[in-house]
Amino acid sequence: MNSRTQPLPLAVMAFFLFVACGHGAEPVAHFYDEEGLRFLTLRNTSATGVEVTMRSAAEPGSTGVWTGQGNRKDNGILFAAVVEEGQDRGTYFIAKGGESKMEILFKPGQKMPQDPGILGIYRRVSDDKRLQLARKESQAADDRLSAALKEAAHGWSGVDKAMPADWKARWPVLLGRWMKIGYQPPEPKQVKPAQPFSSGKETLSPEKDVNYWLKLAQVTAVASGFMQQLPDPKNGGAWDGEYDDGFGGHVSIRRAKDGKLRVNLSCVRVTENQGSDVAGQIPVESVKTKNDESTASAVFIEGDVPDDAKEISITLKRKGGFLWLETKRKATPPGSLSWFDGIYRWAPVPAE
Repeated sequence: MNSRTQPLPLAVMAFFLFVACGHGAEPVAHFYDEEGLRFLTLRNTSATGVEVTMRSAAEPGSTGVWTGQGNRKDNGILFAAVVEEGQDRGTYFIAKGGESKMEILFKPGQKMPQDPGILGIYRRVSDDKRLQLARKESQAADDRLSAALKEAAHGWSGVDKAMPADWKARWPVLLGRWMKIGYQPPEPKQVKPAQPFSSGKETLSPEKDVNYWLKLAQVTAVASGFMQQLPDPKNGGAWDGEYDDGFGGHVSIRRAKDGKLRVNLSCVRVTENQGSDVAGQIPVESVKTKNDESTASAVFIEGDVPDDAKEISITLKRKGGFLWLETKRKATPPGSLSWFDGIYRWAPVPAE
């Protein structure tokens, strides 16, 4: 057997994991399974502790990550899945390898071991290669979204047929809003100052950051999933229903016997910190219907924000299987990056 593929002694493996990070960051080493499109990351958490994560890119923009915790033992790493306190950790794995590759195996002697999807051989991957792969994944997600939009434009019927083109025109703004919250640029690296009075810090361009392209792929995958879902054929254009925009936005509408619309708006954009809830009623005289399109508008009041930002002008359009929502404010609450605007998919009122 070639000596380069034999498991390294514990001390050598620890040294490899330490130097893999560079620039004084938390020690981390990256590996990649080209055939299975899987990324493996080993991150030091203590002198002997290691976090093990595996993400599959078979579906471009996938956010699913398998996470394990373990310790270096003998000439490898013994680890199991991260679980809630008090729960059984289940299957145990062993990671063995060296500078060029890492192999994940079941720990011998276990009955009916689980999670075989992380098993296999992963090859060491450089930062340049990771950036290349991230760009490629983002492009694949974008291609899927383009295909979904074309399919919807040709395959959807009736009044819904025009919706994909409208959604596509809004996509750049939606993407920009999402990335503004979802992507955090890395901290500038400390470097030797090129000039006497320079800061000595080098800012990494987003286009050269692996995480930037990964976040682009992930939000594009969410968009693709939204466009791949067919409009509910049971919709009849009525107001009553539950509506979702696919990105954490939700609208609930009920029409009262007197014709008023009771509307609840809520959203959680990326994190709970970028969320909002607003409720109000739209008077019957502001609800209009012409042909296959209904509109409604009113001013809602949002609590817990400065006075100049409390009033929100709400405009709704109901057509086919979707709801269009637009808002206007005199001022934006400080620090708020959430939004309600967008196109929402109709779903029926849940049966009680």
